[in-house]
Amino acid sequence: MTLRDVRDALQAEVLNGLEFLDREVYAVGASDLMSDVLAFGQPGLLLLTGLANIQAVRTADIIEAGGLVFVRGKKPDDESLDLASRKKLPLLATSLMMFPACGLLYEKGLRGLVQTVSPSPPAAAQDEVLTRAYDIAGGDFNKAGRVSIEIKEILQELGISPELIRRTAIATYEAEMNIVMYALRGRLRLDLSPRAILIEAADEGPGIADIGKAMTEGYSTATPEMREMGFGAGMGLPNIKRNADAFDIESALGRGTRLRIVIRLSGQGEEP
Repeated sequence: MTLRDVRDALQAEVLNGLEFLDREVYAVGASDLMSDVLAFGQPGLLLLTGLANIQAVRTADIIEAGGLVFVRGKKPDDESLDLASRKKLPLLATSLMMFPACGLLYEKGLRGLVQTVSPSPPAAAQDEVLTRAYDIAGGDFNKAGRVSIEIKEILQELGISPELIRRTAIATYEAEMNIVMYALRGRLRLDLSPRAILIEAADEGPGIADIGKAMTEGYSTATPEMREMGFGAGMGLPNIKRNADAFDIESALGRGTRLRIVIRLSGQGEEP
């Protein structure tokens, strides 16, 4: 189904991306919880959401969605529209509620996700180790996700395979959001070697009392404000582990948390 078909079926307004209306979308997913989208979203997905803020746009970009539809008459702000335009992400808006919108698309032949991904072969990385480090402020939801998008763009420029980029972007985004949501401040570091992508995230925060519980899907200590931003589904750390080839976490109460995320560029080879 093309985005033009989606527009007609939902009687939707095209907010940007008129030039992409002939783009094909292969499946539809609907959620207001961005961690769920990161966990199950796939490239080419049509995402329906009532979360009309920049985090929805950043999440759709991270999973490489084919298009984003805001339901319930919601519309994003100018900053979100600008980001979507730069990322070539078409945005539509419909007055329909989520359920009937999904039903109409189903009647037209668009189905839900099938959880299979065919990974692309990884491209060769640079000979030297590339390093980037970013300081992240706790509580700054307006800037949350910018670091993850910049790292994604770096990997795209270097020709890393799309599947590895997607996994890295999801893990990085969740790590960045954890700093923003729970810590006073933190730092996220990228090290890219010929063998692997290494992401390290360290924060100055309250620490995690029970790491085992925190790694359980559905467990969350998110505040109402965080949930309004589309987070708090208890999928953050599980999402990171799911997308990593190796994942370590250390935490000390009253001091903070450190994550080490490794995504290998080939099936073999040592970690950096």
